[in-house]
Amino acid sequence: MPAVSPAANDVAPIIGETATLFANGQAEEALSALSRSVREAELGNSAQQAWLMLFDLYQHLGMRVEFEALALEFVVKFERSAPAWIESDERHDPALATGGIGYFALSGMLTGASAPELEKLRNTPGQTVRIECGRLLGLDGPGCRLLREALLSVHDAGKEVMLSGESRLLAFLERFCQAGKIETDAAAWALLFDVYRTLDLKDRFEEAAVNYAVTFEVSPPSWESQPGAQAKGSAVLQPVEAADQALILSGELSGAGETLAKELQDWAGANKMLIIDMSQATRVDLVTAGLMLNVLSKLQETGTTIQIRGANELIRALFGVTGLSRVARVIPRK
Repeated sequence: MPAVSPAANDVAPIIGETATLFANGQAEEALSALSRSVREAELGNSAQQAWLMLFDLYQHLGMRVEFEALALEFVVKFERSAPAWIESDERHDPALATGGIGYFALSGMLTGASAPELEKLRNTPGQTVRIECGRLLGLDGPGCRLLREALLSVHDAGKEVMLSGESRLLAFLERFCQAGKIETDAAAWALLFDVYRTLDLKDRFEEAAVNYAVTFEVSPPSWESQPGAQAKGSAVLQPVEAADQALILSGELSGAGETLAKELQDWAGANKMLIIDMSQATRVDLVTAGLMLNVLSKLQETGTTIQIRGANELIRALFGVTGLSRVARVIPRK
């Protein structure tokens, strides 16, 4: 019996099958099933999507010869340009090009041993760097010094800093930096003053400056506003276009838990619109897709507008299978 072509508005079953196999880490099986369907099956309106997913699989598996051969066929069949092969060193973070927002989480205890972790903060991409402080468990003098140096490095790179969960960081610092506690490391005081400036907390800065002067019998530090400081807490300190206020998710996203859930919720709370940039995401597993669906569904119910942009065809197909595309506007990769 000849294969039955999918109805005009239906998605061919192979789309969901391939997306699910790939999400489960079965890339070779996904390639086998999809390449056979592309050659042999009537895919109806799903044909172009299937071919684009095949390009993504070839890219993921490093099959450049097959990719380029498929590109020649694609141009003839669909009368449009084919995707281009991306060399590994060309996979730069879109934040660098778009003025997007990078993300870094402070967690655990910050000590002198935290230098390798804080080096990642220095290298976080984006014109604005959001630093989540809510999971911080504490910090000591050397940890304060390292964090301050990393923050100064971010500022020196011409980037703006955006803090969320900052009350936790301030609570630790203010506990250290009290009048009369001469044993407190000077780095803690310096970091406290920097955080006050970043958050534009002038009154609290001046109160702490008096305490500092009394404790160490020196002149108090002077207030200098951080450039662009216009808002407190989780607000972006320097306004950027809404289209650029994107939470960047990159690499392989698997086994996601509360960290990603909180990141999505915090981002939605700090912006009028939740935009998720997945241009550099290579794979999303079913656990992560399910968690995203749960969190984003609740956000949508509270009136949050959600947009996911730049996802590859395999991820986009998975979002269709899981129903995530019904709660977020999914914009394909250009």
